[in-house]
Amino acid sequence: MPPKFRRTLSGEDLRAADEVEKESLLEHDSDPDEDMLFNRPSTSTENVQVHGKLDSVRIQIKEVTDTMRDNMQKVIERGDRMEDLQSASERLSMAGNEFRDAARNAQRKAWMQNVKARIIIGGITLMLVLCIVVLDVMVLYLVLR
Repeated sequence: MPPKFRRTLSGEDLRAADEVEKESLLEHDSDPDEDMLFNRPSTSTENVQVHGKLDSVRIQIKEVTDTMRDNMQKVIERGDRMEDLQSASERLSMAGNEFRDAARNAQRKAWMQNVKARIIIGGITLMLVLCIVVLDVMVLYLVLR
């Protein structure tokens, strides 16, 4: 910055800015117990410094508390989602077991139908062969007689 635009700040300006900043940061807090504990009248400059430190610690505590509340809310929501996911997983597992049982039963039924069909085809074939043999034997018996 060029020298003509530079401004030097006095200690009084810094203290006034600190007070305004404190007021703007703390104006949203309305807990009377905390006001009674942390906002005591200061009688010396040492008390002003201690009061400023207490205010900054109070602000940090409020920020940490808000962050912890947010984190707890997120943990609770995550737990709810985990419970939903677990119940969905259990339902899916039960459906999978039912499907496996139904598939096994269908496979057994198809196997039994296949066996029955083969027995029927074998029986029909055997009967045809027996009929042919019996007819040939009868024809031979009649021819030879």
